[in-house]
Amino acid sequence: MTERPILPLPIRERPAQRIQGSPPKMPRPRRAAGGHTVQAERFEREFSRLDQAFQGEDASVSLRADPAGIAPERAMVFVSAVPIANLIRVARDAGIEVLAEVDLEDDYALPDGMPIDGIEFANPTLYATMPTEGSLQTLRRLWRTYRRGEDLPDGQTPWRNLFDLLAELRPWGPQDRLTREAREIIRDRLPFDDEVAVSLELEIWPTRSDERRNQWRREAQARVEAFGGNIIARSVISEIDFVYDALLVSMPAGAVREMLDNPAAPEGLATLDGLQFILPQTIAQSIPVEDEAGDAGPGHESRDRHDAQFDPELPARALLLDGTPIAAHPDLNDGVYIEDVHDLVRLSQVRQRRHATSMSSLILRGDLDADGVPVSDSRLLSVPVLVDNDNAAVSPESRLFVDVIHTALVAALEGQNPIAPDAFVVNLSIGVMNGHFTGRLSALARLLDWWAYRAGVLFVVSAGNVGDALTVSGINATAFEDAAIETRQALADEARRAQRHRRTLLSPAEAMNVLTVGAASTSSAAKGVGTLPAGVLSVHDAASVVPAVSSAAGPGAYRAIKPDVLAVGGRHDVRISSSGGNLNLRVANALPASGLLVAAPPQSSAVSGHRAWACGTSCAAALTTRSILQAAAALTGPDGAYEGQELPRRDMALLTRTLTVHGARWPESAADLRSSQMASGQHHEHAGAEVLSGYGYGLVNEDLMSEGPPKGATLVGLGTVRKDGARVFEMPLPQSLSNDRVHRSLLVTLAWFSPIDIARARYRLARLEAVAADEGDEPDKEWRLKMKGDVPTSNAITKGTVWSRRLSHARVLTPTFGADAIIPIRVQCSDSSGGGLSPDEDIRFAIAVTLQLAIDTRYDIQTEIENRLRIRQTQ
Repeated sequence: MTERPILPLPIRERPAQRIQGSPPKMPRPRRAAGGHTVQAERFEREFSRLDQAFQGEDASVSLRADPAGIAPERAMVFVSAVPIANLIRVARDAGIEVLAEVDLEDDYALPDGMPIDGIEFANPTLYATMPTEGSLQTLRRLWRTYRRGEDLPDGQTPWRNLFDLLAELRPWGPQDRLTREAREIIRDRLPFDDEVAVSLELEIWPTRSDERRNQWRREAQARVEAFGGNIIARSVISEIDFVYDALLVSMPAGAVREMLDNPAAPEGLATLDGLQFILPQTIAQSIPVEDEAGDAGPGHESRDRHDAQFDPELPARALLLDGTPIAAHPDLNDGVYIEDVHDLVRLSQVRQRRHATSMSSLILRGDLDADGVPVSDSRLLSVPVLVDNDNAAVSPESRLFVDVIHTALVAALEGQNPIAPDAFVVNLSIGVMNGHFTGRLSALARLLDWWAYRAGVLFVVSAGNVGDALTVSGINATAFEDAAIETRQALADEARRAQRHRRTLLSPAEAMNVLTVGAASTSSAAKGVGTLPAGVLSVHDAASVVPAVSSAAGPGAYRAIKPDVLAVGGRHDVRISSSGGNLNLRVANALPASGLLVAAPPQSSAVSGHRAWACGTSCAAALTTRSILQAAAALTGPDGAYEGQELPRRDMALLTRTLTVHGARWPESAADLRSSQMASGQHHEHAGAEVLSGYGYGLVNEDLMSEGPPKGATLVGLGTVRKDGARVFEMPLPQSLSNDRVHRSLLVTLAWFSPIDIARARYRLARLEAVAADEGDEPDKEWRLKMKGDVPTSNAITKGTVWSRRLSHARVLTPTFGADAIIPIRVQCSDSSGGGLSPDEDIRFAIAVTLQLAIDTRYDIQTEIENRLRIRQTQ
């Protein structure tokens, strides 16, 4: 029970309509005068070839004879200078399936000679399509009409717009299937011996046609076998709203080397029409070796062991996808149980089961050096998806990891007898080796986004630990050691920013519907720096909270704020070494003075309750999962907003995701960084983005997830909305605040799971926002309380599936309102994809609102709001 419980936010029964407003007018490129003539000349060869083919007896055979030409059942690429509204719809009407829409951003230069005015406003977009013979006939007819300068038939305007701004028309080729990033990783993994087998993943085009995919799969198998390879595993997930079809293959290193050297070879793997991508095998791992738990030393096996035990009758509200934990460890006994869905437990020796044991420990008991109390009202179900070894825990080498995760989730959450029917949160403190986010969503991230919406489950994903050293230029080891702590921190921060393109999120942390957690270099227990081993240094003051040196940085997909939050990850001290005139910083093993104390495998048969020190983003994610479970218990516990209720999985997932972000706050170091960036001449939007890429919305605050702030009140609510619809909540205003000049702040946070369309560049279909507006009103930008927007900016918060607006007093102005005054908070939904969101799609969401005062006052706004709510219930 808490003194300041989170309160229910009243919602009006009748749905409302979205206030549409006027979208900002953005300059766009346009076809120059006479442009259709120039375009006709530029693409004469491609369409003449179609004309000639269709004048023959068998156009399909004729077209497919040229491997570099457009043909039926071969992916066809349109590149436009800008996204074309409704192109996906008219293409599908014409029988052309659009399989991918990709925003090319800065990676693409428009060809010279395009007849375009305003080319500086271009936003090149690639459309990968799958035509049939009939749809190519339709395309040919439309092009001939356009070439003559005539109007296209009614409803075909998107085709005219595409033809006006068409930069490329070509088949999907080897350079698309085998990206630069994939080539680099595959080449790095190649053994010297050409006969040694190498594993690759082949992603089949995600068409909804099972027949096509079966044919492409057979062709891929035949080509692999022709090179002396074989199929190790396959995975097919074929749903109405999600398709994944892939092969895990083994090929001789020599054949792979030839493919990398000459990807366009006519009979090579990279020229297969049915393949979308050729990728290195997805190897998921626990965490890089420098973050592995360090031995706690003698005396910690029984030190401060908490007497409270776990109730074996409690439901498992959390699911751990990791290696195998030691379920019988004294710190974990009855708290965690294992379901061996993939038959992996037998492959992990007990002494190797470090990572899942430490994650279970942090979820169930927190940092044993600071907490140790069993998590409230929950146990933990572990489904092993990694195999533990001496160095780490890694995914099984004979399986596609997407399939491993999907199978685990099906077993846990679906069917007549799911093994985790009560679970609403899934902890994924693992990442893909070399899987740094470069702009393309990984298949694993897409899978998690789809599952989050499908099942209403919250994935807590670690941002990832960057194993590469952080290189500091212009200083030697002696000078760095002798420098003041502030200088070391400034040098490390500058190095992180300069190398951020190589220190991006590790897959699947870029996913849109998940909660991505970075590590703050701080401990949960009160510790000084202590004596560090020789060669180990601190790079920030013990009192400051900063992103850990190895914590991967954002943004996420579509420039969404990622990581969403930071959480305690243990203080990250570094080892230094010189290299070529530069200084390399690597995170040292966790130490008593800095790490988090966790349960660990026994080092001998005589010791069963061993403990160790750990740090990293894995730890931060696990502690966040613990905070989420604590917040859930508070919501449904005594005096909670949903006291005594058994909320559906989706509602609990959304409420706790909302509260995690809502309760997070930027530490002082984040505000200092933003100020320094602006002082150096950065635009406020860019300065804010710099901070967001490391800090997200701020440091998780478990207290603010479970109760209102000392000088304020927090309210939460749930609702369902459809495209262009809205729901209105009523936030009671405390009467005593009227005519009072006290400093105040208002936080409003929304979270939802958006449906996705993997074929669209704007992959997130549903966008939500909140405005202060009653029926017939224009939105009140001051939110009835003389407020102004704070950081993050209103633009930065619109990119993901969390929307958190932070407002503060505009000046010390005095709001005036009556005794029954409310803030009408209108949560409204729009289609953010350009036509992909169905008007019949229900989007469930959660909202949290906090009104807080800066100083003590003679009145308590929590009490006044509670009284207003009590009166409302009796009316």
